[in-house]
Amino acid sequence: MWVEKYRPKRVSEMVGNEEARMAIGLWLKEWKPGKKAMLLVGPPGTGKTTLVTLLAKESGMNMIDLNASDVRTKDKLEKRIGEATKTLGLFGERSLIFLDEVDGLLGRSDYGGVEFIKDAVKETQNPLIMAANDQDADEIRKLGSSCITVRFKPPPPREVEMYLRKIAEGEGLAVPNDTFQGYVVRAGGDLRHAINLMQSGGGSGEAAFKDVSSSVSQGLNAFFEAADPASALAGLRSVSLPPLEKVREIHTCVVKSKLAPEKLAAALEVISRADVIMGEIGATREWRLLRYLDSMLSQELFPIIKGENVRYVSEDLPFPVLLRIWNDSKKIRELSVRYASRASTSGASARTQDLPYIFALCASKDFRRRLEQTLDLDETYDKFLAKEAGR
Repeated sequence: MWVEKYRPKRVSEMVGNEEARMAIGLWLKEWKPGKKAMLLVGPPGTGKTTLVTLLAKESGMNMIDLNASDVRTKDKLEKRIGEATKTLGLFGERSLIFLDEVDGLLGRSDYGGVEFIKDAVKETQNPLIMAANDQDADEIRKLGSSCITVRFKPPPPREVEMYLRKIAEGEGLAVPNDTFQGYVVRAGGDLRHAINLMQSGGGSGEAAFKDVSSSVSQGLNAFFEAADPASALAGLRSVSLPPLEKVREIHTCVVKSKLAPEKLAAALEVISRADVIMGEIGATREWRLLRYLDSMLSQELFPIIKGENVRYVSEDLPFPVLLRIWNDSKKIRELSVRYASRASTSGASARTQDLPYIFALCASKDFRRRLEQTLDLDETYDKFLAKEAGR
């Protein structure tokens, strides 16, 4: 994966948020017991996790990282980081405690988690940094008095483009200028996503520009309710999801709909072929073919479901289907946490940006074996990963 191959090795190599990086580095250098914690807030792909990892490395500190959305309660937090907040190393050296995705901790179901963090900040013998993706969440204010908040912004488009050009040069790719610009615009300031787009596109072909960002609901409903295939294609291209997740969401919507049996069968046949093609793309590594996915769905699936009131909704699926989805979701969640820890990224970025490409690569049995060894996965994952690869 290029996102790992070209990951910054030093803080000075990072893109964007220079002032934020300097402020956090100074805070860490001057930190002493009793100082406030640091809260990094900003969208995925802006470098929050990478910065903390590099700061720990450059300062010679051991990093203790934890995903807050996986340990929501006070008891679980205390068990995982309670001891770390109170002790130093054998020779008095400090550790850097990193609590990622705290916006997954906050709210009605935190069961004392926020209060534990506030108390830990006052008593900790080691610096504590937290990160959140949703900078507008009201719940973030619950930690405001205990933290110094630093906001991360998407890096400037020109800097993202320069970084992509550096990668293209390293890979020996000749990429047209408008294609670079297309990757930058589609990624919307998410550098990791831009790199993944360029790798999946092979650095060639037409750039798929996205003028506006739509939610999944808006984009998919624009596809389902379009007047013609061209409008349906525009709706699909506005959905900021990796290809595999996009197909899964469309499949879910079609299954939930009340299509006549013959139309349902025809729609599922198209979706099934799209899934098979994606599996073949993963096996052959012909990533540039992914750019034809939206066109295929708009030309072949859209005419079948046009006017049939297919919608992006949240109705419950039959229990057996929900059970299968739940079991797979547990594996995806655990896999994303383990991958995020090794790749120095957030769990959210791992799930939405990296895992779709990892799953495609898992068409290779050798790649699966190495991934399972690296992430210490048990034997139940091999069948799961092979299925996700489309085999």
